[in-house]
Amino acid sequence: MNQDKEKADQKVGGDGLTKKQRRALKVSAKTAGTSPNEILNNIHITNTKDIKKDVVFKSNENVKCPTQNKPQVVTVEKHFKSEPSEDKPSIDRTKNVDIKGELSKAEVRAQRRAIQEAQRLAKQQKTQEKIDKADEKKPQIVSKDKEKPKVEKKPKLKVAQKIIKPKETKVQLFSHLSVATKEKGSVVVEEVHPAFVRLGAQYASKTILGSNARCLALLSALKSLIESFESPPEQEFCRSLEVALQNCVNYLQIYRPIAVSMTNVLRYFKLVLAELKTNLQDIEKKNSLIKWIDDYMHDEIGKAGEAISMKVEGKISNGDTILTYGCSSLVLRILLEAHNKNKKQFRVIVVDANPLFEGKEMLRRLVNAGIECTYVLINAISFVMNKATKVLLGVHALLANGYVMSRIGTAQIALIAKTYSKPVLVCCETYKFCERVQTDSIVFNEIGDPNELIRPSEKKQADNVNAKLTHLNLMYDVTPPDLVTAVATELAILPCTSVPVILRIDLEKSKK
Repeated sequence: MNQDKEKADQKVGGDGLTKKQRRALKVSAKTAGTSPNEILNNIHITNTKDIKKDVVFKSNENVKCPTQNKPQVVTVEKHFKSEPSEDKPSIDRTKNVDIKGELSKAEVRAQRRAIQEAQRLAKQQKTQEKIDKADEKKPQIVSKDKEKPKVEKKPKLKVAQKIIKPKETKVQLFSHLSVATKEKGSVVVEEVHPAFVRLGAQYASKTILGSNARCLALLSALKSLIESFESPPEQEFCRSLEVALQNCVNYLQIYRPIAVSMTNVLRYFKLVLAELKTNLQDIEKKNSLIKWIDDYMHDEIGKAGEAISMKVEGKISNGDTILTYGCSSLVLRILLEAHNKNKKQFRVIVVDANPLFEGKEMLRRLVNAGIECTYVLINAISFVMNKATKVLLGVHALLANGYVMSRIGTAQIALIAKTYSKPVLVCCETYKFCERVQTDSIVFNEIGDPNELIRPSEKKQADNVNAKLTHLNLMYDVTPPDLVTAVATELAILPCTSVPVILRIDLEKSKK
């Protein structure tokens, strides 16, 4: 029992004191007239591994320390075996108190926090000193660099941007499409053949219009490039020619997007260029390529137009009134050959539209040939459609899903003809057939110069009245196959849905 009692007395509590030490503190507090907590605050305890140290302390009144307001501490070494409690002196105000010197976990954590806080403050002070030193050096360097752009460079750049940057107005729905403007005519690109430079200027000024005309002009420029081309030393002829051709095509795209017929021509030309034998001399390769271009112009465009003309002539009868739109070179050839060779008597209604007014050229040539013509604008199409017996239309491209891509306004004419139950015959060479699929005029199209929609004399007045009005000048539209009766090709008169079959036949021919 006595041993258990002694063990209980020797147990250390949360405040780091045993029961005996607490009793001694209470007695000393009563005699000194202070609370036990004040006495505890004035105690400083230390530990060692092999021995215990009793702390003898005094109150703050009896301790004088010039630097720190801490109690004076005197340590007395004492062995673990303590003397009986009867021999211990009573704690008094003037006497020292022996306390077991073990730190609690809370006190250890408090000491660690104090050390960490001191280290943090020291580190923060060092970083602040570095920042202060850097700030002292900065004004001399920064002030010199910032003075030049503020006074000299920035105002000049801002003024130049305001002068050079043109005001652009685009319809948001068609913002992804390229806009053809006359301002692009001043663009100069290096490593471009003069024939392509001239061709680009003709595209920009709309001197060359129509798929066939643009394709023939491209082939003529390509012949000039091949004739004057010389491969660089230690480079293959075909590879260097392909690079030069790509530079020229990129130059043409600045002025107008490449037409579908031109895309097909370039694709076939690159296939022929890749199949040339490497053991041939450069002159032989040039002659082979020029011969291919001549054959393509003669067969795919010339002979194809002649074959289509022969097939469509059988559909034209004496006394017919044929309605056409714009100025398609193939439709013009069909009408002239039907009148001159076969001596058929028929009338032609030429429908035209702003801004190109291509129908004027069609009207001039037909009248010179002695054909009776009527000229109307597209807004009067519903008044003359009942007089027509057949509708002949030209084509920019025929898509894989059977849709017809042609000059803007073609879909409107086909729709009116369908309403009046008039047959619509589309004339198209097979080299204009395209693998692209399109059901509207938004995904892929070409935007012409919006200023062409307004007369020069009315432009200022229109700008003042409609300052926020944006003009849209689309070049092409898409006609669904339901509105087209048939397509006249050099192979046969076929429905629009036969385009994939023709494309597959052409692919097999190219492989052979």
